[in-house]
Amino acid sequence: MPRKPRLEDDQIIYNSMQAIRGIPQAKIEFMMQKIGGPFAGAFRLSGPWGERYYYIKVVPRLTADIADLVIHQLKTTPAPKNASPLLVSHYISANMALKLRKSSIEHADCAGNIYLHQMPLYIDISGRKHTPKPPTVDRLFRASGLKLIYLLLRNRKAVNATYRALADDAGIALGAIGSLFGELEKRGNLVEVEQGKRQLTAVEELLQRWQLGYLETLRPRLFLQRCRLAAGDTPPSLAQRLKQLHVSSQIFIGGELGASLMTRGFQPQSAVLYLEPEQQLKTMLQLHLTADPDGEVTLLQTFGRQCRWTGLQPEGLTLADPLLTFAELNDCRDEQLAIRLYQQYLTPRFNDDK
Repeated sequence: MPRKPRLEDDQIIYNSMQAIRGIPQAKIEFMMQKIGGPFAGAFRLSGPWGERYYYIKVVPRLTADIADLVIHQLKTTPAPKNASPLLVSHYISANMALKLRKSSIEHADCAGNIYLHQMPLYIDISGRKHTPKPPTVDRLFRASGLKLIYLLLRNRKAVNATYRALADDAGIALGAIGSLFGELEKRGNLVEVEQGKRQLTAVEELLQRWQLGYLETLRPRLFLQRCRLAAGDTPPSLAQRLKQLHVSSQIFIGGELGASLMTRGFQPQSAVLYLEPEQQLKTMLQLHLTADPDGEVTLLQTFGRQCRWTGLQPEGLTLADPLLTFAELNDCRDEQLAIRLYQQYLTPRFNDDK
């Protein structure tokens, strides 16, 4: 039996499992809690059909903005042996359920909508109404928490920095650090090791949740403007224009353009520029950018003190941190670009426990 729910994820798991327990002759046995992979737990579902093993991925609010990323994560994340992914959410609409079924994504929600397809087990219940009261968002996945998680994923050693340094680097209130650390501990993402040192755990799961939170919650708060390039300009020529302006210390390049400068061998079709809000108008004029909701260039404001990549930079340019660039590749037409970026720049960070 799962422990009494305390956090948002726990509540969703608890309620969605109640719906699955309603399947005639179904028996659920939880096999593990969070143990480090990109999933929240695993369980065995048994009945007249035999036994089926599932691991749980929690997405509290499954919206159109993040649905494709969630499906991509489920399709590309290695599953535990002999287990299938089960997506659980507070509510999955009929249209969203159809999208998930087309991608063969099994799912359940707190309203009792269920899709299980492990023959001979087949259950498809959709169209049940939204439960009246959605769970509140854990503070960890609001803007301030997402900024702190970014800092910890960017550098796992930062987990043992002083609260003051963490607050300054993340750009959040000093008083928020303690409670956010408490939530990380409750989720199983933070443990205390020898001599009072802290260690970040279940990093892959935390990265996937941060990436969803970045797109749905943090990025809209950072958004300044979407722009189109001047006639004849391309994202690579935009980089050359930035070189000529000598503003590399003020503007950080991310998105497809940033990824192409890190990995080479890719022709970018869009770019993300991180800058201070007061630089927006001047930057648009200097780069000959025009406001356009469908433009190739997105302007986002920086936060804290760690948006800049500290690695080797192209001459005359400054790149955004690879973690931010990775999060911006959700809509990239070349899936291999995100994989190369992850393997080359993020995997070494997450494997460094020293």
